[in-house]
Amino acid sequence: SSGINAEWPLRPGDGENTLISAMSETPASVIEALIAFFAVWSVLGLAGFHSYLAGTNQTTNEEIKGSWAQRHGEVVRNPYTTNNCCGNFTKILCGPSYHSLLRLREDKNKEKRDMEEVKKKIEKLMFEQQNNNNNHEQGHWTNSQPHNGIPVDHTDLQTQLPRTPTPS
Repeated sequence: SSGINAEWPLRPGDGENTLISAMSETPASVIEALIAFFAVWSVLGLAGFHSYLAGTNQTTNEEIKGSWAQRHGEVVRNPYTTNNCCGNFTKILCGPSYHSLLRLREDKNKEKRDMEEVKKKIEKLMFEQQNNNNNHEQGHWTNSQPHNGIPVDHTDLQTQLPRTPTPS
């Protein structure tokens, strides 16, 4: 018959179908089983930890820091909890969503970029102003000179231009 043989490999009394014989026949299946085990273990561990966080209405940061842990014999109460696991789940899953405060980093980066642009513009203006002052003091400023503070020697331009034949 054409079908998948789904017999259990650890059937008692059958010497051929043991776990060791299955591993010796297909050693790659051992690696696959280990990968699957650790993948499932990781997912279940994270799901359990986050279920605990939701049930106590805490963030990961609050749990790690111990923000609501007992200190010096003083009881510190989490002001966000409903003191009920089901109430906390309902509050988190069905309650309003709040604006994330984690986007502040983006605003700081934008502000930093803006400040760098302003700094570059100020430096450029200061450089131009300094060059303009130097040109006026030395008497080199002419109307034909570009107003970017870089002096141009017009006598040298004729030698730099390519010669083209004149029409006859």
